Amino acid sequence: MKRRSKRGKNQKNILTIVIVALIIVAGAAALIIMTQGRREDPDLAPVSARGNESHELLIKGCLFELGIANKDVRFSGRSVDVTLHKPLSEAMLSRAFSPVKDVGDLEIESARHVRVVIDGRTWDIRFSGTPVKTARCAIIVDDMGLNLKWAKDFCAIDADLTFAVLPDRPYSEKAARYLHERGKEVLLHLPMEGNGMDPGKGAIYHDMSRSEIRAIVRHNLKSVPHVKGVNNHMGSRITPDEDIMRLVLQDIKDRGLFFVDSLTTSKSVCRALAPEIGIPVIARDVFLDNEHTDSYIVSQIDKLVKISQYYSDAVAICHPYPETLKVLAREIPRIRDQGVEIVRVSKLVYSAKRFP
Repeated sequence: MKRRSKRGKNQKNILTIVIVALIIVAGAAALIIMTQGRREDPDLAPVSARGNESHELLIKGCLFELGIANKDVRFSGRSVDVTLHKPLSEAMLSRAFSPVKDVGDLEIESARHVRVVIDGRTWDIRFSGTPVKTARCAIIVDDMGLNLKWAKDFCAIDADLTFAVLPDRPYSEKAARYLHERGKEVLLHLPMEGNGMDPGKGAIYHDMSRSEIRAIVRHNLKSVPHVKGVNNHMGSRITPDEDIMRLVLQDIKDRGLFFVDSLTTSKSVCRALAPEIGIPVIARDVFLDNEHTDSYIVSQIDKLVKISQYYSDAVAICHPYPETLKVLAREIPRIRDQGVEIVRVSKLVYSAKRFP
């Protein structure tokens, strides 16, 4: 009896082992089938792959905003080569790729190279083909210093405008400091004798002695803090005078400043004297508001854009009129949309290609 019970017990143990082994095999087989099914299901692709696809779509969308067709875009891993058929500026690239900033980092290396970083992955987008032609303009707002409101109003415009401050006016110092503290470039708006109109305090006249002229220039520079350069207020009687302008430009140069010729007369000798004296000089291309009407100012802005696109740079001068303020605030985005970047005038002065 004892032998039979022991044999029966052994048979039960063997049966249990077989059942457990079958369960393990069945579980392994099910796991293999599930894994293969997941690999074949595109909806269950690895998260990193899905991330790359969404990033690629985002980049394609940004390029589409620039008018670039899919056939001109080639992806090789996370390197993107783009063939251009029209020039692009850095400002245009920054606007088109602005959606990237919501999910990652954007670096505009140049008008030929954009870097996108999302979730720790970097995409390098490089442009080739049509030569990239930069277009920049500077807009100088003259006659600052008569009150502080004008400085505040024009400073609030979303653009890197340059401001020319008159010397010895009620708010000359306060306006210059206010503008400088907000990152704006300040010029001395140097009064000079014109054809009949009173240029105001601190003006240079043709019958002054050399010592008087130099004293006036020095005094005016002291009365307006933070100046980076000088431009003339009126001056159609002075800027054609070689002797006076040689003296004025030399004093400006000795202080490490540049000169912007407002070009109130075609007879100005400032640019012709610049190489002799060794001072950076650039001349005004457009007056925006000789007429205080919306349509005229818009037409002058259109002229500024065309000159910028043709020469790569242009300088405009305007004044603190209510009409100018309204039109500039409205038209600045349109200037940018045409691929023209608005920069402080010093950037054009030190890279100007139109010096004699």
